[in-house]
Amino acid sequence: MKKITINAYDYLELDDKAKNNVRYWLNDMGFEYEDTDANGNIFRCFEDYFEWSDEEIKEHCEINKYLFDKYGECVHHL
Repeated sequence: MKKITINAYDYLELDDKAKNNVRYWLNDMGFEYEDTDANGNIFRCFEDYFEWSDEEIKEHCEINKYLFDKYGECVHHL
């Protein structure tokens, strides 16, 4: 068996380009929910992670235990 070592980073440890890669990745996964308007009509919404603050993204990643390489690629699957 071979052992490898990787550096894994929290969202806030990444540079701006890597943070954008995380946001694109989150948008690709999608987050869909239902909402209602003032008339009670139900409609579907899709979350746009580019509208979230860095703090909101950080909390989302911590809750889901996502870690990233220096380019913003998720390494949770290792």
